[in-house]
Amino acid sequence: MGYGAKMPKELMLFIKNLLFLDSSMPRYAPDVDIFAEITSLATYFAAKHGEKIASDVGIDPRVIPVNLEGVRGSLGLDSSVQQITYRELHERREVIRKRMQHRDRPRKRPFASLRGR
Repeated sequence: MGYGAKMPKELMLFIKNLLFLDSSMPRYAPDVDIFAEITSLATYFAAKHGEKIASDVGIDPRVIPVNLEGVRGSLGLDSSVQQITYRELHERREVIRKRMQHRDRPRKRPFASLRGR
């Protein structure tokens, strides 16, 4: 943005809504199944707006099954994971954060105390 890049208003509102959901989910709905919600939303939009999407984009979402592999991949999950709650996702994030924090600590160099001898 500092270099003059512009984003559509709709995309900025979408990002804002995602940030709001990310901050409110732990408090209000930590055990909701994220995959089920994504499938529900995709099915709703396909049924409600499928004709418009098909004419605008050339793809009819009503005949394309919901594929969660991309979502699983972005979360670091394999295809055997059929559901995940926000609570579980948050726990995974914490594990990764702790691992990354551990990586960033300065390492003691072996034999560093012997160099001056």
